[in-house]
Amino acid sequence: MTGKKGKDQYQSLADSLADETLTEAADHFFGERVSIEEALQVYQERVEKLREIHMRVEACQANLHFLLRRGEDETVAAFYRQIGVDPDQVPNPDPQTSADLKQLQLPLGIGSKSRYSKLVCKAYSAFAAEANDYMNGRYYDDPQDSRRKRITVNYRQLADFCKDVNERIEKANQYNTPTQVLQFFKQLDTERLEKESLIGVPMHYSLDQEMAFTPEDFACARLESYPDFPPVDQIDNSIKKYAAQVFASAPDEIRNILEMVKKS
Repeated sequence: MTGKKGKDQYQSLADSLADETLTEAADHFFGERVSIEEALQVYQERVEKLREIHMRVEACQANLHFLLRRGEDETVAAFYRQIGVDPDQVPNPDPQTSADLKQLQLPLGIGSKSRYSKLVCKAYSAFAAEANDYMNGRYYDDPQDSRRKRITVNYRQLADFCKDVNERIEKANQYNTPTQVLQFFKQLDTERLEKESLIGVPMHYSLDQEMAFTPEDFACARLESYPDFPPVDQIDNSIKKYAAQVFASAPDEIRNILEMVKKS
């Protein structure tokens, strides 16, 4: 009787440990999947937010290009070379993004050339600031804790976040598959394992492919990457010098552009 009682106690303890192990394994499997799904949702939300910021970048860039002889290719390319930026590294705004002349305010100045030079500087400054916020983010006060700073969603942050999520997906698809979990569960159910071994039931499941996560392709987000643009106060003279050259090459066209800005 004592031997049977002791055996029952050991069996009860073993069953209890097995149940606890099963619970932990299930919690880990499903917990990790839920965490990845939440991360993917956060990623998509950030993509949408960054697209909105990108639209502001393109709007400011369209204004700058409009001033450069309505976006004439060589005039625009020469402008970027003048400020030390490779024009091939600067994406063009979407063709459907037109200049919003209401955002441009004609500055005071003696003569059209002076006013044009100042206007190009202001347009570049707005574009460079938006591009920097888009690529690197902008710090702001945490609304819930004024002692802390937060940063706006930005390109580099989102690219790193996408890489991190994809690494988690790769790990989950390889090391935390449904087949592996079910096999682990079976190992704990020795009675069932013995029966299936006798009748030759294979330890294979088709759930792995069905439940596998698909990695995110950051390129599919259709988000442009911009180079670093120098602050306007460092290249103010270079911009004005180039603007003066543009004005000298097409004074009537530039005066017409200034008149359009004035009337907007």
